[in-house]
Amino acid sequence: MFLNEICKSDRLKSTELLIIRLKETHKLRPNVMEDLRKLLAGFRGEKEMKYYLQFLPEKDCLIIHNLRLYDGKTYFQIDYLILTQRFALILECKNYYGEVHFDSNFNQLIRKVDEKEEGFSDPISQAKRHQRQLQTYFKLHNLPPIPIEFLVIFSNPSTIIKGNPAIKDKVIHSHSFLEKWEQMHLKYKVIVMDRKMLRKVSKNFMKNNTTETVDLLKKYGLQPSDLITGVQCPACEKFAMQRKKRKWFCPHCNSYDTAAHQKAVIDYLLLIKPTITNKEFREFAHITSRETAAKMLVRMKLPSTGENKGRKYHKP
Repeated sequence: MFLNEICKSDRLKSTELLIIRLKETHKLRPNVMEDLRKLLAGFRGEKEMKYYLQFLPEKDCLIIHNLRLYDGKTYFQIDYLILTQRFALILECKNYYGEVHFDSNFNQLIRKVDEKEEGFSDPISQAKRHQRQLQTYFKLHNLPPIPIEFLVIFSNPSTIIKGNPAIKDKVIHSHSFLEKWEQMHLKYKVIVMDRKMLRKVSKNFMKNNTTETVDLLKKYGLQPSDLITGVQCPACEKFAMQRKKRKWFCPHCNSYDTAAHQKAVIDYLLLIKPTITNKEFREFAHITSRETAAKMLVRMKLPSTGENKGRKYHKP
C-alpha cells in the first residue's frame, strides 16, 4: 500500500518555476536547464518504478516515496522505502541511459554515452549510507530493530551495467525487481514486527518526513531582479496579464482568467522567499490597488502572521 502520492519534489517544482521565470538571456539559464533535465529524469525513473511496486502484496507492504528523515546529525532522503513485518527495503532509483560502469576502486559511477564519459557518485555507497542512517533513526526513535536491505535500480531497460560481478546482488534493472523481491521474501521468514507496530513505525516516518527546502536563487547566485515579474497567462503563457473589471486580461490572446494571480503568489513563495507581504505581491504581480491585492491574498486562505501593513502570508 502506498502511504503517499508519487509526486514531484519541491526542488523539482521550484526548478521548473525558475526556468519559467528566469530571463531568456541569462547566462546561468543553461546550468539551470541541465539541472532540471537531471531532476526530471530521476522523477521519471521513480514513476516508472511504481509500475512494478503495484504488484507487491498490498496488505503486507507499506511503501513511502521520497522519504526524508533526520538521523540526529544530518538529513537523508530515500527514493522508496518498503516496510514489511519481516524486513525493510531501500530502493535507490536511477534513470541513466547509455553504459554505466561501477568503479569499485574509487567508489564512483562512470557513464559512457557516445564515447563521452561522465562521473557520478556511487549509488551503492549512497544506499549503504542510507541503510546505516535508517538503522540509526530506528535507535533514535526507540523503534524495534529490523533487517534493512537496499537495491540500486536502473529504470531504463537499455542501460548497460558493467562492474564487478559481485554487484549483481544489489544492482538490477527495474524489470528484475519482482524476482529479487521473491528472493528477499524467502530469505526473511521471521516476523519481527506485528501489524500494530508496523503501522506505528510507518506513522512515525510519515510524521517526521521533512520536505527539502532549497534556496535556488542562492544556489545559482541569482537576484530577484533576474526573474520575470508579472502574472502569467494560463492560455498563451505570456507574462502580460492586466487587471480589468475584476478579472485578468491577456492582450496577446484576449483571454480572461479570475485566478491567474494565485500562481504568481506561489512562484514568489517558492523562488524568492517563503513569505509575501501586500506590497511585495503588488510589485511582483504589477497590481496598483492595495485593497485589491489584500482581497486576493485573503481569498487564497494562506497562513498569515502580523496585522495590517505588517501582515505576512506564508507558503501553505
